[in-house]
Amino acid sequence: MAYTNHGRTSSAERNNGRKPKLRERDHGTLNRTVSKNQRTAAAKVTAEFGIHLEDPVSTKKFQQELHKSNIHGTAATAKPLITENSAKR
Repeated sequence: MAYTNHGRTSSAERNNGRKPKLRERDHGTLNRTVSKNQRTAAAKVTAEFGIHLEDPVSTKKFQQELHKSNIHGTAATAKPLITENSAKR
């Protein structure tokens, strides 16, 4: 029970703010889905991840949740350009 101040309840008992779109269990599913193939486009992974959710999540919200989970996009590894002339050398 919260302490009252002249009949008012503390802010801990109030239901403030919007409820989170993803539950704790969804974050585990999110990490597993992304770890399968980290180079997959966000839209494709969002569609695959949306199967597990009751309410669909937009791609932007999906990317925000990835950043909260400390998962960021990775750039492709730079590869040297090999031409015919450089191969002959």
